[in-house]
Amino acid sequence: MTLIQRFGSALNLNIHFRMLFLDGVYVADHQPPVFRRIRPPIPMALAQLVKTISERIGQDLERFGLLVRDIENIYPQLEALDESAIDDLLGHSVS
Repeated sequence: MTLIQRFGSALNLNIHFRMLFLDGVYVADHQPPVFRRIRPPIPMALAQLVKTISERIGQDLERFGLLVRDIENIYPQLEALDESAIDDLLGHSVS
């Protein structure tokens, strides 16, 4: 379960995610279902998962025309559609 929190404790713009997840699975073969704990993933598997997810998100954003990749830069560049004061505030909040 994920909750998007948009403000910090001082009502400043601070977009971040609060996540709740299980450290196991429910096996439905039993009545009632039985919870089984699983081992945590290894760091290499997590790194590969993050890489795969970020590549797919970047490809989708490029396909929809929301993101333009700069050939000289490894990081994708987001083109601003219109300049407004909120864009500047968002940028400072993220950094």
